[in-house]
Formats: sequence, C-alpha cells, structure tokens
Amino acid sequence: MSMVCTGCGAPLQMEREGEKGYITGDAFMREFPLCQRCYRIKHYGEITPASVTEQDYRAAVMRALERPAVVLYAVDLFDFNGSVVRGLQGVLRQHEVILAANKFDLFPLRTNPDRVRSWLWREARRHELEPAEVFVVSAKSGGGVQSLFDRLRRDARDKPVVVVGMANVGKSSLLNKILQLSDPEEGQLYTTSPFPGTTLGALAFKMAKTGMTVIDTPGLLGTHRLQDRVCTDSLKQILPKQRIRPRVYQLHAGQTLFLGGLARLDFVSGNSQSFVVYAANQLVVHRTKLENADELYERQRGRLLNPPCSSCDPTLQQLVVKKMGFKEGRPVDVVIPGLGWIRLSGAAVDLRLHTPAQIEPAVRPALI
Repeated sequence: MSMVCTGCGAPLQMEREGEKGYITGDAFMREFPLCQRCYRIKHYGEITPASVTEQDYRAAVMRALERPAVVLYAVDLFDFNGSVVRGLQGVLRQHEVILAANKFDLFPLRTNPDRVRSWLWREARRHELEPAEVFVVSAKSGGGVQSLFDRLRRDARDKPVVVVGMANVGKSSLLNKILQLSDPEEGQLYTTSPFPGTTLGALAFKMAKTGMTVIDTPGLLGTHRLQDRVCTDSLKQILPKQRIRPRVYQLHAGQTLFLGGLARLDFVSGNSQSFVVYAANQLVVHRTKLENADELYERQRGRLLNPPCSSCDPTLQQLVVKKMGFKEGRPVDVVIPGLGWIRLSGAAVDLRLHTPAQIEPAVRPALI
C-alpha cells in the first residue's frame, strides 16, 4: 500500500483538507492512490491550490529549474510587492521568464491596462527581475489569458513550463484557465506524474493536445505578508472579493488613518492633502485625531479595529513604527504587503506608519 501520492509524490494524509497530500479514506485504499489535487487534474482538468513552507518551496523550485525551462511567474497585481518571491532572481536569469500579473479584475474600471503593464516592467526591473514578457491578466474573467497561453505554447515546444509564485496569488485559477484553453473538451484526461526526486507536491502534467508539459510548484507561504499571518476569518476581511472602490480622505496634520487594526498611518506634518486607500472594500478604514490614536487602538482593537482578532497570530498586535518623509514630487504608494496601499498625492509630508513586526512596508511609484 503506497503511503505517497502516485501522482505527485506528496506524503498522503487525511486530516487537513486543502493541504498537500490530502486523500479520502476510500481513495487511500486503491492500488495507485492519488491525492485530491492529482485526482482532480487527472479526471477533471482542474488544479487546486497547494502551499508549502519556504524550505520545501525552494527545494521544489530548484529541482524543477535544474534544466532549461520557461518560467511562468505568477504575481498578484493587487499585492505585487508582497507576491515577489525573494531570493529567486539569480536562478531565474538562466531561464525565460514570463511574468503574469493576476487579478486585474479587482481594479477600478478606469484603470488603463497598458499603463499598468508599463508600470509592471519598471517594478519588475526594480526587483531585479528580467522578464521576457509581461502580461496583465484576470483568471476570474479570463482577460489576457489567451495571449498568455499563446506565448507559452510558442516558447515551450521543447522545454517545460515551470509555474512559480506565492500562495493566494491565483496561480491555480490561472492554470485552470490555461488548461481550458488547451483542452476544452469536457472529460479530457491529463497525464500526471511526480516530479523526479521530490516528495514536496511539485507536479508534472502533460496537456494531451498541445504536448506542453507543465510543472506546477506549490505556492509559498511567507511571514512578510499580512494575508499569511491572519486567521481564516480575518483573511476574508482583507482579501478583495470584488472590484476595489478607492476611498479618498482629505487629511490635515494631526490626523490618523487605521486600516482595521493591522496598519496605522499618522499624518505628522505637511499641508492638507488627499490620501487614497486601496484595500478590500469590506476592510474598515477609520479616521481619528492623532492625539486619540493610542487610546483608540487599545480600546477598539479586535472590535472596531478588526482584524486582527483573538484567533490571529498574537504578534500582529505588536506594531512597529516607521518614519517616512516625502518632499514634493510625483505621487507614490505606501504599500502594506498583504493588505493594500495608500496613494500619496506628491505633496511634501511627514508620516509615521505602524505595521506588525516582520511586515515590511514599501514605497513605490504610484500604480494608479
């Protein structure tokens, strides 16, 4: 009786549905057991997400990239800074990289995709990525996926496509759209096999009609994004569910904005100006006087200022202060990985940003 999945090689387990190697009791008793993820690929052409720790992730990716490949690098356009995988830049330079920025459907209707694409080129280079092409896509609506698929099919004739990315960037949803374009007939079977030398859930499968081989590595969970540190209920409050409605606040020096209880922005000095919050519509954004902010946080944390809640990582309640000063110039975004960003107008301003320990805020040229 096999104790590992005969599809991907992951150790089988029946306790944690949605995690690598999950299998039902009936399926476990079969001669060649397949985990739920492999079973759904083989019989339904449907990929479900899988995630691993950083050590296992890097081992899986390094093994998959031992030979020349086309790398499909999936990032979350809503959380670009948080979804860049650290430490892979040197390895990726040896391969052709196709950058696919997912979740464009979350952006306001007026957002120009060509400008977003130009912004992505600049930001990719700033993060020491050198993609051969950049695509702005939506796995939910299918926008841009056909062009991405055509590029992959052209470039991956004699090389595998290795899919990399952080957890929750929509990598599996994007792959499912690509599978539908490759083999649209209902009931199409896919050939799956464990990627040689790993038991980490990396899965190789071949598309019957195109002949393209895809190696799907599991998504990486990190500590630098808030979405990886909150509980399941709080995650629903910070992940956007629908098109974002930007919230504009005209602030004066001596005022504070809370984004739930996970981030706090103090306007210390500067002329009155607008601050635009891009975050999930369901996340509470609260404005108050700076002199009242400490007392409000202690009294309303987990209530009005929620998340975090009592089920979240307790370290999320330990906020670290970062001073930020800006001279007059172009608009910029102050990014809180895994939560969203605040767009500054470009006027001179002094700020204090409070975020949980290990969360690394960033400043970038304004996306919108």
